Amino acid sequence: MNNDQLDDLKQFIAASVSQSEERLRSEMNQGFQAVRQEMVDGFRGVGEAIDLIHKHIDEQNKINVAADKRLTKLEQRIA
Repeated sequence: MNNDQLDDLKQFIAASVSQSEERLRSEMNQGFQAVRQEMVDGFRGVGEAIDLIHKHIDEQNKINVAADKRLTKLEQRIA
């Protein structure tokens, strides 16, 4: 094998490795984007659940306030 053939082989190997690295980098980026989107969707679901819990708590607090007022009125009538 002469020097020209050796240089050609080196260039071929370098190009092949570079293409493989680029393909792997692209596949990894796609995988990371998919995982990132799943996380965003999951956290959105958690946020919606927390909002719903807060709404239920607010509704229960309103019910409790109304019940307290009724009890206070009843206590005043008794006294």
